[in-house]
Amino acid sequence: MSIHPATAQMLRNFRFDHLPAALQAVSRPFHDLAHQLAETLSGPEVTKALDDLWKAKNWAVLVASTAVLEGAEPAPAVPEIGDIVLYRLTAGDVAHINPWRKDFHQNGSADSRTGFIGHIGNSVAVGDVFPAVVVRVHAESTVTCNLRVLLDGSDTWWATSRAEGDEPGRWSRKGGA
Repeated sequence: MSIHPATAQMLRNFRFDHLPAALQAVSRPFHDLAHQLAETLSGPEVTKALDDLWKAKNWAVLVASTAVLEGAEPAPAVPEIGDIVLYRLTAGDVAHINPWRKDFHQNGSADSRTGFIGHIGNSVAVGDVFPAVVVRVHAESTVTCNLRVLLDGSDTWWATSRAEGDEPGRWSRKGGA
């Protein structure tokens, strides 16, 4: 489907790369939604919807910039591919990781010295926190990320579509035990 010229012109209003990082985090979801609407819908109503969305984006950026000027903590930026975040393991994660590691040692592979790389590392527990590399960001109503979790050992854990938070199964930018 081709995008109508008026709609394409309206999409230019959703640029955010010229803004400081804290304001980009506020503006980016509006940009993503605008492009999703323009690419999936058609008709004059789309341009009207984009106009109203643009107004909402401007108000949100204004509020965020006022907060920054008043000394408030800026909203955290949406993670990007390659960012390092901290991931907290769930019971399901632990149920997969520990048996892999136990199997490697019980079957003698750890002693064979053949160059075989297996699941070697310390046992993990629910709530353990490990660094994780963001490999994909999904811009939904809440940002979710696919993560390559760097375990304490030779292997990694694949955590998909995980949201931000401090509970097991979520990623954060800060530690917390």
